Amino acid sequence: MPDSFSSSSEVRKQSVRLKRFQIASSTYAFGLFFLALCARVELFSLEHLLLVGLAFLGINIALYAVFRNGLNLRFKDPSLTQLQVSIGALMVAIILVLGEHVHFLAIPFYSSLFVFAMLQLKPMELVRLEVFVLVTYGVAVAIRQEIFATPPDLRIELIYAAIVALSSGWYALAASYISSLRARLRGSVQALEQLATRDSLTDVWNRRHIDFLLASELERKARIGGALCICMVDLDHFKSVNDRYGHPVGDATLQAVAMAMQTQLRSIDQLGRFGGEEFLIVLPGATLADATRCAERLLRSIEALTVLPDPAQKVTISIGLAECGTGEAPGALLARADAALYQAKQQGRNRVAISELPPVAIK
Repeated sequence: MPDSFSSSSEVRKQSVRLKRFQIASSTYAFGLFFLALCARVELFSLEHLLLVGLAFLGINIALYAVFRNGLNLRFKDPSLTQLQVSIGALMVAIILVLGEHVHFLAIPFYSSLFVFAMLQLKPMELVRLEVFVLVTYGVAVAIRQEIFATPPDLRIELIYAAIVALSSGWYALAASYISSLRARLRGSVQALEQLATRDSLTDVWNRRHIDFLLASELERKARIGGALCICMVDLDHFKSVNDRYGHPVGDATLQAVAMAMQTQLRSIDQLGRFGGEEFLIVLPGATLADATRCAERLLRSIEALTVLPDPAQKVTISIGLAECGTGEAPGALLARADAALYQAKQQGRNRVAISELPPVAIK
């Protein structure tokens, strides 16, 4: 895909990650609100509320800076979901240590963490999160008893521990199931995208998508300048191939031609089936000289193919080449390339014909 297309897709993904982070940040705000209510009824000290609030603020500012500057893209999981939920679980443990009578907040806090984890984590990562939650909860309860030095009510502690263990286990199982559904959905979406953008026979871009890519490149050229050329490619005497050998051989010929052309193109060049035996190639950043050399390579590579039952019969192509003019519309550029292709056919086929640039209008 061209840089403009792939970069715009990455921008959209990064925007989704940032929104997801903002949603997670809002849960911190709710947590602080409930802590403030606890402080209001003297279940949690104001000093500890301020300490937790500053910690949450610092964490969120740091994470926001990471997402905003794209530093998250350096990690295997750019969403940083596991890091965020681990920090959240650790903060819950700190709150349980600082507050003698706020362990009832553990359940809603942990629940929100697992709901957030459902969005991204895989089953084994969810299991590790559950273990981390149980360990940090147990350590927090033990430290709290040491700090406040009050004899624990074992009945209440056991009930809370059981609730945390069972609820975290249930959330982990539910999140694991949702994760598997999400993976299946992602696979289905990718298959649909493949069907929507790829030609089923040649596996190059289909007409709709190559039109979209051409329009994207024209917009990029209008925005930042640079060279842009297109090639309209047509197989010579393709009807006679179908008539003589049948459509299966014709289909195999189209596939071989498409594959051979792909090997002669750069990674940023785009090849699409325009219709029937006709292909469109978009060459971003290619000058007319660059595009001409590319077209000549395409001619030689196709002529070297031996895909027909009769080895003496060669497959050849004709190419109409057009350089994009300033402010030229997609339809006008395609029409010039198509006219050049017709010219190549008229001149004997198996050759490249170049369209002249349209005159620049004087304002």
